Formats: sequence, structure tokens, C-alpha cells
Amino acid sequence: MARKRRESKKEGEGGEKSKDLKIISVEVVTRDKVVKNPRQMALLYLIDRLGPIHERTLQIIAHELQQRGAQLGYEFKIVAGVPYSPEFKNDLIALAYVGFVEVNPRRNRRLQTTNDGKEALEKHGAPKGVVEVLEKHYEEIRNIASLEDWKVDEHLKTIKQLKGARRREPFGGLGF
Repeated sequence: MARKRRESKKEGEGGEKSKDLKIISVEVVTRDKVVKNPRQMALLYLIDRLGPIHERTLQIIAHELQQRGAQLGYEFKIVAGVPYSPEFKNDLIALAYVGFVEVNPRRNRRLQTTNDGKEALEKHGAPKGVVEVLEKHYEEIRNIASLEDWKVDEHLKTIKQLKGARRREPFGGLGF
């Protein structure tokens, strides 16, 4: 087990600051553990089959597949109209940590499967229930994924344009 150290500052008596050290145990992620985890392998399969795909889109698709009967094992909460699951995020981080998934900066930061991830899928496979549900509804799911990816791309474009507008001088550089 790896350990993380967190220091927090507290004000003691007389206004003095003291530091408390909290040690939190965190389980080490290995490729063997990822391959044995059906939830993470299902997530890897989704990224491989639908990718390159944005993280937000992937959460929407996972929620949609669970609604249609796939047993992914995530508990989603709807935040601002979008499904979100902390476990999902942790599994995605684990996949990236072991090198099965990477973020492609050229494709607007979309997730894609690496060669190692593809080899792991070929060797160990994905849970059958997830594969069946995805293949049964593939066209609908693919359309939802395309639409959501487009929305995320447009949002990123807008943010990029706004950042560029701030760099320009006000009033066209006329000195006002």
C-alpha cells in the first residue's frame, strides 16, 4: 500500500500554528488488478469501441448503458443535467495510470485506448453483459456519443475564443 501524507495547519492556543500529519492508505494500482476488475475492463472496452471520446461523453454513455441493462456497477448522480460518478472517475484514472488509456491532445483531449490496452482487451476480454448491451444498441449509443462529443468540442472552442479575446487590447489597441 502506498501512503499519502497530508499536512494541515491548525491554530492552537495563543494564536500559534501547529501542523497535524494525516496518513491515508491508498491501494497501489497494477495492471493485474485492472485486468481482474470487470468494471475497469468494461470501461476500457467502451473507450476502445467508441473512442476517441471525451470523458464527459463516456460518463453519459456509461449511464445510458446502465439504463438499458448493462451491469457496469457505477452509482451515478445527476449534476447540472449530466451524470457523474466518483468511482467512474477513479477507474478512469487507474486505466490511465497503468497505461491502458491515454489522452490525445490533438483530438481535443479525447480518451483513446493504447496498444497495451488493446492487448489487455484481446487477452482478457470485457464482461459479456456489457458487450451484448452495447452491440444491441450500438447505433443509438454511437449517435449519442457523437452528439455529446460535438457539444464538448463546441464548448472547448468557445472557451478558447474567449481566452483569445482577453489577450487582445481593448478598443482594437487604440489606446483608450
